[in-house]
Amino acid sequence: MAPAAAVIFALGDDLLREVFVRLPDPADLLRAAAACKPFLRAARNPPFLRRFRRRHPSSCPHLLGCVLLFPNRREDNLQLIPLNPPSSSSSSAAAGGGGADFDLSFLPGGGLLGQGADAWKHLDCRNGWFLLKNMGSQELAVADPVSRWYVSLPPAPAGRAVGYGLFADHGDSEFRVICVSRDAASGALRALFLSSRELSWADVASVASERDLAAGSRAMQANRSLYWRLKGGERMVAFSMTSMELSLLDLPPDLQKLSFDAFDRGKEEDANVLHLLTMSGFRIEVWAGTADADGGMAWRRVDKSVRFHKVLTETIKPTVHSYQHELDVIGVAVGVVFLRQWNHLFSIDIETMKFRMLPSKDCEVALIYPYTIAWPPSFLNPAGQGA
Repeated sequence: MAPAAAVIFALGDDLLREVFVRLPDPADLLRAAAACKPFLRAARNPPFLRRFRRRHPSSCPHLLGCVLLFPNRREDNLQLIPLNPPSSSSSSAAAGGGGADFDLSFLPGGGLLGQGADAWKHLDCRNGWFLLKNMGSQELAVADPVSRWYVSLPPAPAGRAVGYGLFADHGDSEFRVICVSRDAASGALRALFLSSRELSWADVASVASERDLAAGSRAMQANRSLYWRLKGGERMVAFSMTSMELSLLDLPPDLQKLSFDAFDRGKEEDANVLHLLTMSGFRIEVWAGTADADGGMAWRRVDKSVRFHKVLTETIKPTVHSYQHELDVIGVAVGVVFLRQWNHLFSIDIETMKFRMLPSKDCEVALIYPYTIAWPPSFLNPAGQGA
């Protein structure tokens, strides 16, 4: 007689997580976590949430739209432009709706509405957080307009700061801040590093470079690194969160005069490949760069989309002059690229190539960032420890 088959009466947390990580959609994880306390306990595990987010890069974090920052305005100087029409039942509405304070009035001195020594200058935006600098005290702050939460950071050590970057990985509750500064003695670019765990600055790396960051250059995040363009357009400076090193990267000639953004493709085989997305000839182009044997970068164009000139013409009825003006790449997030042409703002879904015009006013003078939130949402990890 054959032995009776083994019966599993209960699944441990580790086995539950192996099941959960294979769920096809983050919404399925939310439903599973709400089923019972053991499921919720298993889903709250910070390493599991990081693993789940890495496995679902197309929906983690969750894209709400883009934010427009108007530095010289006294009112409505930070606006959220939703990618989809708000719905009372949608997660986007719940996360980015009426409860959000995009004036950041909860900051000391009145946030973005402060004046004089109380004024706050915007430095970067990542995963729903803003990095800001107080113009009086020089202290920094990382703020979340949705939860109305902020943390104060000490001013960067003495030196001429030439750029800042905020690093947040897959909606983790931990963030890092990088200050790129010019060393007065050697003239080299230096990287100052601050973690939300320690809230103190460390001088971690340097690289010889005669050129500062390009005017208006802002940090781009991909492959666990931050990137800034240098003046002249021929090079970027990169800081790796893995090696804690600062390096210079040559750009391909085709990209030196164009706007672009760095982005993660979410594939394991692309972990050591830097992908840059640009718009050339009204077509989306993707360039891939890998380190060569001489320590430089070998670039190749890997994708080129259909031409968007006709749909652009039908959408905004451009003038003759605008035919010669490329679309500027604002940023790439969760498979969507945001673009601007003068006073018009657009989005393109990279997978479906769906082209949309977004409602915006005076976006020509605005600083624009894709706006995402951590997903699955933070209530899965209410203690906020490392997720």
